[in-house]
Amino acid sequence: DTGFNPNANDAVFPMAVQPDGKIVVGGRFATIGGVTRNRIARLNENGSLDTGFNPNASGYVNSIAVQPDGKILVGGSFTTMGGVSRNRIARLNENGSLDTGFNPNADIAVFSMAVQTDGKILVGGQFTTMGGVTRNRIARLNENGSLDTGFNPNADSYVNSIAVQTDGKILVGGGFTTMGVVTTRNRIARLTNTDAALQ
Repeated sequence: DTGFNPNANDAVFPMAVQPDGKIVVGGRFATIGGVTRNRIARLNENGSLDTGFNPNASGYVNSIAVQPDGKILVGGSFTTMGGVSRNRIARLNENGSLDTGFNPNADIAVFSMAVQTDGKILVGGQFTTMGGVTRNRIARLNENGSLDTGFNPNADSYVNSIAVQTDGKILVGGGFTTMGVVTTRNRIARLTNTDAALQ
C-alpha cells in the first residue's frame, strides 16, 4: 500500500485496530513520522500520526488491547506512563490520557494480554507478582485492574502469547515446561475457562 508509510525509527511490536479504524502501535521506537512518540503512538487510517494521542511510555511496549468501551490496555517493560508511575501494565482512556483508577502493578515485563467477554483481562509475561500477590507469568485481572484471586495457572517460565477460543478455553504459549502444580506442558498449553475472548 504505497500511500501508507508511518516511518517508525525503531522496532514495532504490538498493534491494535480501533473500531474507528485508527491504529494503536507500540514497541521501542522514539519517533513516528519524525515526531517524538516514546514507544506508543496512534495512527490515522491513512498512516499519518494522530497528533492528539501521546501517552509517553518510559520503556518498551509489548502488548496492546482495545476494550469495547474504547479504553486501551498497554503492557510492557515501562515503569511510567505519561509521567505517572505504572509498572509494566496500564490502561489509557480513548484520548490517550492515563486511566488513573487502573494500576495492577506487575513486578517484571508483560508480553501479552487478551480481554474476555466478561471484561476480565488475561495477562502473560515474565512477572512473578501482580498487585503484590504471587502470580507466576500468567494472571487474570478484574475489569477494575484488581487481581482475580481464583485464577492461578502458575507457569514455570515466561508466557509470550495468550489467545482465547470461542468456547472460552485459554491457549498459552511461551518458554514454560510446566503449567499448574506439576503438570508437564512444553511451551504450549490450554486452560479451561468459560468466557470467550473479545481480543
